[in-house]
Amino acid sequence: MRRFPIAGEGFVFIVPALLLAALLFGLGFYLLAIAAFLLFLFFLYFFRNPERVCTCKDDELLSPADGKVMGIDRVTEEEFIGNEMTRISIFMSVSDVHVNRAPCAGSIARIEHKNGLFRLAFKRDVEKENERNYVLLEGKGERFLLVQIAGFLARRIICYVKEKDSIGKGEPFGMIAFGSRVDIYMPLSYTPMVQLGQKVKSGLTTLAGKKGES
Repeated sequence: MRRFPIAGEGFVFIVPALLLAALLFGLGFYLLAIAAFLLFLFFLYFFRNPERVCTCKDDELLSPADGKVMGIDRVTEEEFIGNEMTRISIFMSVSDVHVNRAPCAGSIARIEHKNGLFRLAFKRDVEKENERNYVLLEGKGERFLLVQIAGFLARRIICYVKEKDSIGKGEPFGMIAFGSRVDIYMPLSYTPMVQLGQKVKSGLTTLAGKKGES
């Protein structure tokens, strides 16, 4: 299902919308049927899962999400890594692909889900207050922290992987339904290769490279 062009989680929205459109059309409620069919098309578009092929170098990291870069910071991540890290935050609008992909190959060392609020994902401090899911990825002796953060409309954080799973570079590890944010924490040995406000694509855009090697 990870490689299917539609994310599996979307079928609970897609199928009912299509059935409702057909029912309303059969009953002669044509305007309502058109509205239901447009909703079906929206869900079909929102839950798209296009196939993407990684082309970046081994020592480069891929973007874990589609969207706009809204923050590039140097922070101390105390809970999962206990060290200074570079954090890149990506805001996903409703029109973006919401399937999240691994920035590098590795194994899943830890997963933790935390309940919280549903504030706008581009607001300050939502990474501490909103509902969120932490995925700690280990690869080549390094650790990377991926944080799926729910937004105002996002009410479902889906994680495809489990602890001790192996994952390839660019492979899907989860998704968030209806607008949200993904943060990636990386070692300081990586230099960001994107700028604030830049649009990025999961599994395609090179996000950062190893210093002196990219």
